[in-house]
Parts: sequence; structure tokens; C-alpha cells
Amino acid sequence: MSSILSTALAAPAFAGSWNSEPAPACVAMYESWRYTDAASNCASTVGVRVVYQDGATGLCYALPPGASRTVGEGYLGAHGHPDHLALCEGF
Repeated sequence: MSSILSTALAAPAFAGSWNSEPAPACVAMYESWRYTDAASNCASTVGVRVVYQDGATGLCYALPPGASRTVGEGYLGAHGHPDHLALCEGF
């Protein structure tokens, strides 16, 4: 399982199809000065991207069940504070 999870987390981000729908409640976002991280407690893999307060969006990342990873810049980045995580399609 750990090798599968490592492979999934090492996969590069991709543009994905934009979806304005917010990520489900089973995905949590954590913000720090340097990074924005996401953690999934969902039953299946979801694709998420960061939507910043200035309207900019990040790349799409796959989050398998139980996974957590860095998904964007923190609040000292070019776009400031993240606003929320949005779903992206293509999984």
C-alpha cells in the first residue's frame, strides 16, 4: 500500500478540466505561510485545485483516500491566501 501511495503522491500535477464546484467536505485544506496542503478522508480519489482569494487557481492534484499533500503556495506566495479547494475533473 505504501508504494502505491508513494507513486500516487509523486505523480505530477496537471491542468485538468476546471470545475467551479467546491471540493467535498471529506477534503480538508491547511494553510501556512509557505504551503497550502490538502488531506483526503474520501472513499475514492478526488482531484482538487487551490482557488486563491485573488481568483487565481492552482494545478490539479489527485488525492487518493487517506492521502495528504502540498497543493499550492502559502499565503506569502504570489496570490496571497487560498480561498478554498475546488474539484477538477479527469480522474
